[in-house]
Amino acid sequence: MIMYLGLVLVVMIVSGTYILLTLRSAEINKSNQQLELYAEKISEQVVEGNTEDMFQEQLSNTLTSAESMQGNILDIYGRTIASTAVRQAPYPVFSDSAVVTAMSGETAYSFAKKSTDESGLVREWISCAYPVKDISGTVNYIVYTRMDAADMQENLVATARTILVAAIISLLLAATMGYIFAQTLTGPILALTRGAKNLAEGELNQSLKVRSSDEIGQLTSSFNYMASELKKNLSEISREKNRLEIILHNMTDGVISFDKNGNLMHINSAGMELLQMEKMDENMTFSDFIRAYDINSGVLLDIGRDHSKKVTFSVGKQFLNASFSPYYNRPGKMEGVVVVLQDITEQKKLDDMRKEFVANVSHELRTPLTTVKSYTETLMEGAVEEKELAMEFLGIIDSEADRMAFLVRDLLQLSRFDNKQVYLDITEIDLNEFLMQTVRQNKIHAEAKHQELTFEPTEKPVIIYADRDRVGQVVNNIVTNAIKYSLDRASIRIFITEDKDYYKISVKDTGMGISREDLPRIFERFYRVDKARSRAMGGTGLGLAIAKEIMESHEGKLTAESEYGKGTTMTMWFSKHFPRIDEA
Repeated sequence: MIMYLGLVLVVMIVSGTYILLTLRSAEINKSNQQLELYAEKISEQVVEGNTEDMFQEQLSNTLTSAESMQGNILDIYGRTIASTAVRQAPYPVFSDSAVVTAMSGETAYSFAKKSTDESGLVREWISCAYPVKDISGTVNYIVYTRMDAADMQENLVATARTILVAAIISLLLAATMGYIFAQTLTGPILALTRGAKNLAEGELNQSLKVRSSDEIGQLTSSFNYMASELKKNLSEISREKNRLEIILHNMTDGVISFDKNGNLMHINSAGMELLQMEKMDENMTFSDFIRAYDINSGVLLDIGRDHSKKVTFSVGKQFLNASFSPYYNRPGKMEGVVVVLQDITEQKKLDDMRKEFVANVSHELRTPLTTVKSYTETLMEGAVEEKELAMEFLGIIDSEADRMAFLVRDLLQLSRFDNKQVYLDITEIDLNEFLMQTVRQNKIHAEAKHQELTFEPTEKPVIIYADRDRVGQVVNNIVTNAIKYSLDRASIRIFITEDKDYYKISVKDTGMGISREDLPRIFERFYRVDKARSRAMGGTGLGLAIAKEIMESHEGKLTAESEYGKGTTMTMWFSKHFPRIDEA
């Protein structure tokens, strides 16, 4: 609006100045013409045909329409001969430059020349010096006419005053119209500015009112369309981000991302759990991560554009596999690194168990094979001739062969369980009768160690549906272990309990017990709590593993509770929902 008013003011000043200058020039020209016409009239009526002594009288009779106009006749030396302003000598003396020019034979004019009038007052004059020539062109006289410029100046001042008033009125009108115009122009622009600011602050649910169909209206419509599309795009981005967040936070693998400066950008809950972080450390850098978990600091040097680098490290008792993968922007510049963490603790345990299993099998077979070979070589070297010694050696060879046969049988049985090649012969089993028979079979072994083996039958019959031989194998294995690994005069108690879904057979002894570290591993193949003692008692280390497989094939389970030095309780869980004979 200020610029608009300034433009109007400049236009008014320029146009007013031009009008004043034009009027002034026109007034001066008009005055010059009047003065020249008056000078010509004096030349014709006074100078021509009269003598000098008649000039004053004739000049006084020469009339002019302008009251402020004066006429004077000067000789060739510039001395005044006659004047309308003064009737008699002394006449006024004129030193105007126009007189000098007229002496040379040319009509000359002057403006705003200050001099005194007949009353002695200083005034500004408009003058004209007109040369009067004879036939030969010689200047004989000079007619000098002049007019008071005060009237013209008053007219110019009045005109200037009129222009100033017009300019003020124009400015007021321009200000009013400018304000209205500014409101129509800047109002929508201010609304757009506020809308853009609100949009930048995240307020997407806004729509500006379109007040016109001009460029501002089109801009407002475009802004509304932009806000709508931006809201749609941000909603889609937000949904996609939420999906990614849900995916990342529900992944079992940990995901960590670092930017190109090594600053932590994101870590999901699985990553925090795997790294055993209680809360996210926003200040953790890539270097801190490398140092904290003792990872090779040169891992990034091995990362290529088309592949990632994998590193295995431990966190507490866990083993993690970290895959370092860089990501790039469109120009191909590296933007950061994504680290994917996988818990390979179970896999490593399985690998260790596999290695231990192979080592145990090799050891279990090597010992009897070495014994068989050594005794066979001894027999071949002549010991066979001594019948008593030969029979002793053959007995040892037979015992070791039985040991290898038992081991191979157990391994084959486990292999069939692993390959789902075991078929169950489901029959109805009365647990009270079945367990009393088991106690009778093992009673003699318990009495040999002065142990008390008892069974507490239930008041009502307990019927399960299972493979009798395989269940007997499980129960006998557990009862036999309780007898073997309990000291003399120990107590071994067998009892039955139940809950909503299971019948539970528990074998509780007061033996040596199992340590807390060994308890989770007793069902592993070839695992022995006391390896030397177990081998001395003829165990292969596969009994509990087979028992566990048998129970799981019956949709049950086998559990153990123990306190070292106080005894162990082994519990067999038989599902009440396992198929009956008529359902199998």
